[in-house]
Amino acid sequence: MEYPIWHLTTLGGGFWIAFIATIHVYVAHFAVGGGLFLVLTEQAAYRSNNIHLLEYAKKHTRFFLLLTMAFGAVSGVAIWFTVALLAPQATITLIHQFVFGWAAEWVCFLGEIVALIIYYYTWETMNRRDHVIVGWLYFVFGWFSLFLINGIVGFMLTPGDWLQTKDFWDGFFNPSFWSSLVFRTMFSAACAGLFGFVTATRIQDEETRMTVVRSCSAWTIAGVLAVFASGYWYVNALPPGQFEMVMFKSHRVIGFMQWFWVFGVLTLLGGLALAFRMPRLMSFPLALLVLLAGQGLFGSFEFIREAGRKPYLIWDTAYSNSILKSHVPVINQQGAIARAKWAPPELKGGITGANRMQAGEFLFQLECASCHSIGGPMNEIRKRTAMYDLNGLDAFLTGMGKLNKYMPPFVGSVDERKALGVYIVQELNGKTGVETVVIPVPEMVEPAPFDPDTAEHVLVAWADQGMRFYAQSDKWTLLPPGNMIRAQLILRDVGPGVVIDDAEIAYTIEPGFEGDKLMGILDRHGEAGRFEGRLVVRPYIDGKFNPLPVATLEARNNAGEMLATTKLAVPTSDQMGCRNCHGGEWAQDGSGVATSTVENILAVHDRMNNTNHVERSEKGSILCVECHDDPAQNAVGSGNRPNLSAAIHGVHAVFMAGRDAEESCLMCHPRNTLRGSHGEIDLTCNNCHGMIEDHAISLLKGEKAKGKDGVDKLLAVIIPRTMGTQEAINPRTPWENEPDCLTCHVDFAAPDTDNAFNTWVEDPKQLYSARRDEMGAVGCAACHGSPHATYPVGDRDNVQPLQYMDTARTLGANGACTVCHVESMQDAVHHPGMGLE
Repeated sequence: MEYPIWHLTTLGGGFWIAFIATIHVYVAHFAVGGGLFLVLTEQAAYRSNNIHLLEYAKKHTRFFLLLTMAFGAVSGVAIWFTVALLAPQATITLIHQFVFGWAAEWVCFLGEIVALIIYYYTWETMNRRDHVIVGWLYFVFGWFSLFLINGIVGFMLTPGDWLQTKDFWDGFFNPSFWSSLVFRTMFSAACAGLFGFVTATRIQDEETRMTVVRSCSAWTIAGVLAVFASGYWYVNALPPGQFEMVMFKSHRVIGFMQWFWVFGVLTLLGGLALAFRMPRLMSFPLALLVLLAGQGLFGSFEFIREAGRKPYLIWDTAYSNSILKSHVPVINQQGAIARAKWAPPELKGGITGANRMQAGEFLFQLECASCHSIGGPMNEIRKRTAMYDLNGLDAFLTGMGKLNKYMPPFVGSVDERKALGVYIVQELNGKTGVETVVIPVPEMVEPAPFDPDTAEHVLVAWADQGMRFYAQSDKWTLLPPGNMIRAQLILRDVGPGVVIDDAEIAYTIEPGFEGDKLMGILDRHGEAGRFEGRLVVRPYIDGKFNPLPVATLEARNNAGEMLATTKLAVPTSDQMGCRNCHGGEWAQDGSGVATSTVENILAVHDRMNNTNHVERSEKGSILCVECHDDPAQNAVGSGNRPNLSAAIHGVHAVFMAGRDAEESCLMCHPRNTLRGSHGEIDLTCNNCHGMIEDHAISLLKGEKAKGKDGVDKLLAVIIPRTMGTQEAINPRTPWENEPDCLTCHVDFAAPDTDNAFNTWVEDPKQLYSARRDEMGAVGCAACHGSPHATYPVGDRDNVQPLQYMDTARTLGANGACTVCHVESMQDAVHHPGMGLE
């Protein structure tokens, strides 16, 4: 925030640091191990009186000088230049904190330069003893330079007690200091052998060549094996946060870890192969290949180490985009652009429609370009965001860095976050905006016949869910399709009665719809006073999306005589919004979760939870209830994981935080879920279920009370929206503890509040779809309609009120008791406040 930005696109994302540093540090380790190799080779030449070996030592010194001093010094300057431009805040922190350390390192480096120059230029003029001493001095200076740099570099990964004390020695002798020092020392020895191969394979004298090459093999093989052993120590010496990032949390580590072992084995095999006698024409190219394998070994390790440090440049201090963690609250309050001293002047007045794209571009360079390129080889941003629309990317930016700790959080205001999303989605990915979800309006169906003068029975029915949504493909089943319909047959009389034993109710879904059990007989549930049955209907008629199929129900007596008939909308939809964040197109006619979307969902699950769902899905469909309980499916999962609803809402609440129902619930759920009278008066999901954060907390607390794993991790990053504290939110189990209608409709009266959140029914029998009137006879939904679709609704949902009253109202409203009663009623026998006037 305090420094100018080096504007990079194709070669952004840390490309220059990664490119220069991996080569320079490889050579720098050779500068240490190679110094020891040189002086030991010189001593061996003197002991054996081998002039060819001595001549090799002289020539290798020239190679060593040019590579480590000339190239190494220039590439070292290049590192300082690039890190100063790309990560100025972290660089200045290291300089200020370790002034003494840097000064000591520069003294050692100066000692290396002087010793190596003297060593190289005095082969013919200095006596053997003094020349060897100079060689040993070079190695001592080189190793102490490694000692000092190791402390500073290790500090960036594991600052340890420095975070509290800010003490130089706490930062320098950090938790990974000694394991890292041994690891780098061993790798320096391996480098001596690897680089030694290049010159050793050029020795003219065959015997000397084989002697030196085999010596290099010993250095390489022993060094790499020691690297493996010390690397194990190094990783296990990491504090818990960094250890988890390396071993469990960072999905990128898996690839680098595989390459580490591949290159390690190749380096060992190459070093072993070179120990065998072979022609020079073969040994020299093989030496170069082994040298490259060593570069791959060290490069993959450096990427693993860097991954362990994410999302920081200096752990828990400076994020990877150079923003100090301690500054985040102030930046979020004041805005990133306002706090950025080098922001374009035209942005200082605030974000407007005219400068939104420019603001997004600046914010990308400020917060994203340090890790992501535009069309380049390093973490190409367009590839990683191609699946998002504007809402999806905004949700990702909201939750960034909270669950996936590999990335830092977005820092700045809501307007800035949205401007960044507009820049990435529209400017970089070429998308125009948010696609409008098309919800077809099915044509009205003719109500079933009903003659109040002659009808002896009334058949009423409802769906247990006002919109049964499902998500299923050949690779994955989140929720299967399956609607529960319930019905009651009522004998019309002065005192009507519910008929159970002497009747049978059959149903038939209108022709053309897809599914299973599209016709059948409802089960008799005498204790509940109703009939009910589950069928599977999919919202497609002749291939076209239609979320409101209609069932025709017929009640007959035991003799098969028709008693009553009615029709019922059986709402079902797979128009789930997974594609908003997970990419892909609709599976069929503007609805359904496509295979490509499912593949991304499974990949994200694998990355966040270390599962192998992508691999398993190639062999068969992944069922979410294999692991997660789900009361809606009467399913018990394995292990001790949160139930399906708590897990899904808990994770998504992190990304949907701060949004209302339109921007949170309906980003995922079908948009015509709430269709009834409550929607007509502008009530939303939030009025009953709470804001997405509060909704998730209630579910997670229910699972926490059961001791489920992983719940605290989610609760730690979800901030309640309306209740003040998490403690104020009552726990619940989904589908069993739902909002109570009587919270608003106290004593069945007109509501004096529009907030039913946080008061749950205690028993599934008290759920609206199962609840009965005060006489224990007629179901609430029999008169008021299905949940989320209470009368009056749309045309198809209103088919029963239109049949019985020729108007879209609650059955019996305005004194229309003669639907069931053959005489008008004066008393509100079903519940108070029935409105009989």
